[in-house]
Amino acid sequence: MFNRLTFDPVETIVNAKAGDKDALSRLWCILNPGLVRYLTSLGCKFSEDIASESWISLSKVLPRFQGELSSLQGLLFQIARARLYDQLRKDYRRPKQLLMVVDDQNSFRKNNYHSGPEASLDESSSQTLEWLSQIPTTQAEVVSLRVIVGLSHYEISQIIGKSEGAVRILFFRGLENLEKVVIGEKKSMLQKKFFSSA
Repeated sequence: MFNRLTFDPVETIVNAKAGDKDALSRLWCILNPGLVRYLTSLGCKFSEDIASESWISLSKVLPRFQGELSSLQGLLFQIARARLYDQLRKDYRRPKQLLMVVDDQNSFRKNNYHSGPEASLDESSSQTLEWLSQIPTTQAEVVSLRVIVGLSHYEISQIIGKSEGAVRILFFRGLENLEKVVIGEKKSMLQKKFFSSA
């Protein structure tokens, strides 16, 4: 059975590159949960499927990979992100099967999922995913990668192809917008409660 306490990332990556299935399985145990949460936070209804396809793609390039675990995670997330957007482009041609709906400002709105602000974000909460769906896509993606997955600003910058400074700004603005969404929703709930009791 896989033991996280004795997990050696360097040795595991070396063995996985050599074709060791147990080593690849250990990497999967460490990285896949965060990958699925990331995809789900973007409103993907088929997170597990896209994650699986991403692992298959990663296994093909793994023998040539050079770097540490954080770099490998970044590569995996880049692959998954590309696969997700490829799927969205295909589904855009088939509107009835969209994974996400694009609004006027090219922000992805999740059909059944949303998310919320600050470090108290709960990745298992549908309410959190609902709040995230109400802010611009790139901000939601950065907040998800930073808070839900736990990546650094630098690691996020490598995944989404923006500067570290831009990532910091997107994260700050994302939290600001999430706060507005949450406060607005709470006000709305209070108004409904007040008027319904009148």
